[in-house]
Amino acid sequence: MDPARIAGYENEEYTHMSVAVAVLGRVADVGLGIHAAARALDLDFIPVVTERYDLVIPEEYMDTLPIKRLLEIIQSREFKVRVEALGGYHMEETGNMIVIHPHPKSTH
Repeated sequence: MDPARIAGYENEEYTHMSVAVAVLGRVADVGLGIHAAARALDLDFIPVVTERYDLVIPEEYMDTLPIKRLLEIIQSREFKVRVEALGGYHMEETGNMIVIHPHPKSTH
């Protein structure tokens, strides 16, 4: 397909919501974005890829109050239900912890 036939092809947007607004306002025919932004503006959405994100926390911060609170929130049922309601998010693994201990430093 000739890119010149796609309205908005030459434009770049910097947020998922601005992509959705461009499509809604017919400045663009299509755009890459997330399901939640398309859903918020009642646009059609075709999934292209599923991305996974991991949160890495250095061991020395694990016992701090802000990190404990963060983990408490993301492991809560209420948080998972609210995020799933946005659309396009899978929460099955959210809050699962994998502890990796670094290798001891070599003395060589």
